[in-house]
This record gives sequence, C-alpha cells and structure tokens, in this order.
Amino acid sequence: MSWRQIHKYLRVFCAIAGLTASNLAAASVYHGQVTFGGLPVPGATVTATQGDRKSVSITDQQGLFSISDLTDGTWAIEVEMQGFATIKQDVLIAPDAGAAKWELSMLPLDQIKAEIKSPAVPTASLATPPAKTPVKSETAKPQDKKASDTPTPEDDLNQQASDGFLINGSVNNGAASPFAQLVAFGNNRNGAKGLYNGGIGIIFDNSGLDARPFSLTGQNTPKASYNRTTGVATLGGPLRIPHVWRKAPDVFVGYQWTRNRDATTQSALVPNLAERAGNFSNELNAQGQPVQIFNPGTGMPFPGNMIPVSPQAQALLNFYPLPSVAGNPRYNYQIPIISNTHQ
Repeated sequence: MSWRQIHKYLRVFCAIAGLTASNLAAASVYHGQVTFGGLPVPGATVTATQGDRKSVSITDQQGLFSISDLTDGTWAIEVEMQGFATIKQDVLIAPDAGAAKWELSMLPLDQIKAEIKSPAVPTASLATPPAKTPVKSETAKPQDKKASDTPTPEDDLNQQASDGFLINGSVNNGAASPFAQLVAFGNNRNGAKGLYNGGIGIIFDNSGLDARPFSLTGQNTPKASYNRTTGVATLGGPLRIPHVWRKAPDVFVGYQWTRNRDATTQSALVPNLAERAGNFSNELNAQGQPVQIFNPGTGMPFPGNMIPVSPQAQALLNFYPLPSVAGNPRYNYQIPIISNTHQ
C-alpha cells in the first residue's frame, strides 16, 4: 500500500470520528418537574417528539423526570396525567438549558367522569350502525328485548368487580372453589372429637436485673431486693356428655399463681449511746455548727448540753434500736423489711 492511499484512509477515518464526536456532543438531557398547585405530581407521562423520534419518561415521587439522548433543536413536549389537562409545547433543547417546570391544571368534574367511563365503552358497539326500525310490531318486541340485554359499561364494571371477588374468596368460599379454604380448617374435622386448646406461661422478675436507684438527697440508699414469679395455665374446649347434649357448650378453665418476695430497706435516725445518757454536747446543726439546747421550763441553757433523763424516758429509749450505720448525719439506722405474697 502506497503512502498516498494510507493518507487517504486516515483522512476518511478522521472525518468519521469528528462526525461521531459532534453527534455525541449534540446529544442533551432534558429534565424538569411536573407540579400542581406547587406540589409534585408523580406518575405523569412526559413525551418528547421530533419527527419520527420519540422518548418517554415518567415522573417520580418528587414529580421529577429526565429524558436523555435528545439532539439539540426543537422538540414537541407533551405532559399527560389522568384528571388533568394535557400540556403541549415546543421546547428548544440545548446543552446549557436549565430544568423546566410544568404546572398542570385540573379538568372539570364532568370531563373527568367522561374520561373515566370512556375506556369501558366497547369499540364494537361504537362501530355497529344503528338497526333499521322494523315494520311489524311483532318482530319489534324480540329486537327490543335483545337490545335491552346488551350490557352497559356500568354492568361490565360490576361484573369485573364480582369476578375479582370470586378470585380471592370474598363472594364464594365454598369447597367447590379452587381458592376456598380447606374443609379441615378450624374445628371442622370429619370424624374427629372435640378440639381442646391449652396454654401455659410464666413471668419472672428479679431485682438483680434492675439498676441502682438514684438518690436525690445524696443518701446512700441500697437497692431494693425482690423476686417475683407468676405462672398461668389455661385449658378450654367443648364439654361433651353423650346422650345429654347434642351441641356441647364450651368450657374454659384458667389457673394463675403468684409468688412475690420483696425486701425493702428503711432508714431512720435513732439516739446513740451518748444521747441515751442525755449527752448532746456534740450536737450540730445543718451548717455543721454547735447547737445550744435550752430548758423549756426555765428558758435557760443546759450546761454543756447535758440533759437529765428521767426513768420514764429511759424506759422508752429501750424500745429504740442502737445505730447500725455511721458516717451519715441524716440517718444512722437501716433495717430490711421483707414481705412474702402467695396468691
């Protein structure tokens, strides 16, 4: 192959490549949004037509659509949605064109009804020419009766709806239907005795599963201890007595038992050994300062905060327990209170 032929083939190849690149560069994407009253309209059909070429897109939940591979130039855009007026407009497609907005307008109510009923009208009845009026009245009666038997569009819709119910068993649920339930469903068992149902359950709760309680006052409050168990048993079914009841009544028996053990801790402030002897010299107020105790009979302070204790008061102090907790000015005694519940 000579150099001249090679040069000729390279020129043809470059021309074809340039033409292809120009066609690809000319292809644009037309996108936009379909709205009604400012709200997006999903499911609208957007069709772009240019001569014999046609591209179709459907709007998404946000009313957005996108049509790709459109060559630059004028395209006829058509937006269709049932119940709304169709929009047709010529649009200039260019690479730098922004997103378009299409605002729909709703059709009048009578046009919407006509649009819904029009697909149900059979095409054959529209193409059939009107019958000639018969001469004899005797022949007119059968023809009138035949014409009255022709189903209307409303009858067709009702029949279709009835057929749809027959499929899922809403109208006919007999055993002859292939979509019916089995004859052994529920208690309808041939040759079987009564069906008894029972159940058993247990509910268990323990304080080990709980978190430590939060103290608002800052006291060291221990976690309450408890153990709770509840059991349930049930049994029900028909009560059959031969030769007495033809239709036996249903009987239900239930039993529930509860075992609860709660242990709660109670806190208190009791007199210590020094206070039992009348020695309040170490008594402090909430701010941590010493407190002076006065004699209510004379109004004079007790020397050294030493209060004489009468025999009667000493006898009552014996009913108070001794302190069991130290280091807390709010309380110095704690005791668990245990309660058992059997039900």
